[in-house]
Amino acid sequence: MLRRIVRLPRPMLRTLVPTRNYQVARLDTSLKTNYDSLTDYGSYKNNIFTHRLPESTAQQSPPLVALHSRLNLPTSYSLSTLSQALNLNKFDDGLANNFGLNTLGKNLMSYYVAEYLLIKYPRLPMPIHNAAVDSLMGVETLHEIGKSWGIEVDQSSKLEKYLSQESEFLKYGKLRFVSEQRKSQVKEDGVYELSQEEIASLHRNKSFVAKETEAYASAVRSIVGGLYTHVGEDATKAFISDHILSRKLPLEQMFQFSQPTRELIRLCDKLSFTEPVEIRLIAETGRLSAHPIYVAGAFCGVEKLGEGIGSSLAEAKTRSVVNALLSYYLYSPISADGADVKFPSDIDYKFEGIVGTGDVAI
Repeated sequence: MLRRIVRLPRPMLRTLVPTRNYQVARLDTSLKTNYDSLTDYGSYKNNIFTHRLPESTAQQSPPLVALHSRLNLPTSYSLSTLSQALNLNKFDDGLANNFGLNTLGKNLMSYYVAEYLLIKYPRLPMPIHNAAVDSLMGVETLHEIGKSWGIEVDQSSKLEKYLSQESEFLKYGKLRFVSEQRKSQVKEDGVYELSQEEIASLHRNKSFVAKETEAYASAVRSIVGGLYTHVGEDATKAFISDHILSRKLPLEQMFQFSQPTRELIRLCDKLSFTEPVEIRLIAETGRLSAHPIYVAGAFCGVEKLGEGIGSSLAEAKTRSVVNALLSYYLYSPISADGADVKFPSDIDYKFEGIVGTGDVAI
């Protein structure tokens, strides 16, 4: 049984301290910020020097070189950028973290995923569209993608590295997000100590997302962001298409109709169909046997909208209505020559389909 232990967080580092007639924020001591006067904001100085990992040092990290080759990244994609994409620590020996790359990669993935779904399946209802986006680029999905890429987590502490005589270059090719304080604690399977971010996520989303899962997702997004900065939009779009959009998306399993017949009638009214909707029995066999089979169809006049098979007449009718709805919602437009329509990010794009007609109200 999975146990979750949530320890009370430390006091917030940024608290308000009353000073005369106004309030001044206390500074996070980890920022190593000095000041001459608490109220003289011009005297605040940050003593931390942040720099990128030298390329010569990054080339001596076997896991980093292997990951670069495994992802078939171009030679212009520097190993130092790839190492930065794997670093989530706020301060890791003064090395720059992946905050900027993560933000850039997330925006790029959001655009291309939304573009793909809106053009490929323009009639998807909004809840299904959101579920499809989450299935393609959600935290859990990106976590699995990152693990499939062979990204390892740097879990050993400095003491363990010293005792095992581990090369310092190995960590630059691993996912770094755990502080030294949390590394030194004894771990037990199924027991998690939540950080401030994890507690906030638990309160906001009503679900627990492990720090490691978030770290893997951030690394994947950062790698995409780094690719854009080095080689531009075309290569980034191809990379997202190969690793994100190429995944099988079972859209038909995301639908759940509570009143399918009523929704089909409302849909036909919305489409200005003049004929009434009728459910007709098309074929049957073995009505008096232990295993009868019925084939029903949903019709609007002489047009058959959907067909369903069931072991009972009611099941066949329901399946025919559901299939009629799915055939409408999962419609994918094609161009005049029968090929897939182009996306707005493609060269010589010309609008050929539809983008949303609104959900059906029932």
